[in-house]
Amino acid sequence: MSVPYQRVSVASVSDIIFYDPAAERRASQMNINWDDYFKVGSQEILYSLEWTWWPQYADTVFGAAYYQNLPNGALVSSFNPSLLIKTDQTLIRLDTFMAIKIFYESIVSDTSNINDVDKANFDHALRRYQSEWTKAMTLMNFYDLSQTSPNGPTTKLEENWTADPDFFDGNRRYF
Repeated sequence: MSVPYQRVSVASVSDIIFYDPAAERRASQMNINWDDYFKVGSQEILYSLEWTWWPQYADTVFGAAYYQNLPNGALVSSFNPSLLIKTDQTLIRLDTFMAIKIFYESIVSDTSNINDVDKANFDHALRRYQSEWTKAMTLMNFYDLSQTSPNGPTTKLEENWTADPDFFDGNRRYF
């Protein structure tokens, strides 16, 4: 990854309690520190954003480029996680659902501790994350490329423009 680690959102335990109170109850029984799960989840989301979401965003938005040159001449991804609007609800939900997924994933992968409820909760968390990821890939309004609104949201014009990743793929007329 060409960018250093950082959280992708301001999601917190209160978001876990809001979106999945059962996960927080289960974690409380095990004295879990959610910060570890948020950290691992954010790293995975950053990888996905850089190598899956960013190329699509760069194809769609004027001013965005796939790569940039470092002063030493190295070519790296121009995705900058510092420009993510960390208060955006889509990123908060992605971060929350990923933390919950990783939590249940760690329980389900312990073969001495598999139970049907944890497995069902893992499957549910995975579905919720995948659904939110699909929405994020379509919406794309949580990146402040022009650095004009770090607290979001992006303008309605930007949102409409980025909401159609196939704008130039032959399904629209050119004017």
